[in-house]
Amino acid sequence: MIRVLLVDDHPVVLAGLSALVGADPGMEVAGAAGTVAAALALADDLPGDQPPDVCVLDLHLPDGDGVALGLRLRERWVSTRLVILTMAREPVTVLRSLADGVDSYLLKDAPPEELLGAIRATAAGSVVLSAGASASVRVAASAVPDTDVLGRLDARDREILDLLARGLTTQQISGRLFLAPKTIRNRVSEMLTKLDVGSREDAISLARSAGLGR
Repeated sequence: MIRVLLVDDHPVVLAGLSALVGADPGMEVAGAAGTVAAALALADDLPGDQPPDVCVLDLHLPDGDGVALGLRLRERWVSTRLVILTMAREPVTVLRSLADGVDSYLLKDAPPEELLGAIRATAAGSVVLSAGASASVRVAASAVPDTDVLGRLDARDREILDLLARGLTTQQISGRLFLAPKTIRNRVSEMLTKLDVGSREDAISLARSAGLGR
C-alpha cells in the first residue's frame, strides 16, 4: 500500500486529489494539508513508523513553496519521494525543482490516471515528468552547449556534478562526500566558470545530456 501525503492550497483541488488517491486500491491518503505550516504540523502527528511513501506537493503555497517543504519533510522521512503537482511549466522551474531534489514533476492538467501512474512509478524509484514538463526540459536541453566541455572538470568536479544531476541538494552532497557545504558551493561556482554556463540548472542540463546523473 502506497501512503500519500497531499498538500495543495485550493480546497477543491485538495478534496479531488484525496478522493482520487483514496479510491485507488493500492494507495491510501496519509494526510492532506493546505499550507506549509499545516503540513509540518500534520507530519508531527503522523506515527514515526508510518511515513508517507510519496508527498504530492503544490509548488506555490500561501506560506512557502512545495520544493522547500518537500525537502524539510524528507529530512524527517529520508525515504519519502517527492512529486510536484503544479501549473508552472517553465523550463527553469522544472529544472530547478529537479536539481533541488524533487523526484517527479507533474502538471495539473494531467489526466487522473497519469497522476496515479506517476505516484506509483515515483514510489518505485522512477523519475516522472508529465508531457508538458518533459517538453519544457527537452527545449531547455536543446540549447545546452557541447558536452565535450565536461573534459574541463577534474574528478571531484565531475563527482559533484553527477550528484547534482541526480537531484541531490548541497547539504546531501556535503554529507555524501564529507565536504563542507561551503566547499560544495565554491566548487559549483568554479564549475560554472569552467563549463562556461550561467547557472547551476544549465550545468545540470549539460551533465544529463552527457549521461551523468543516472
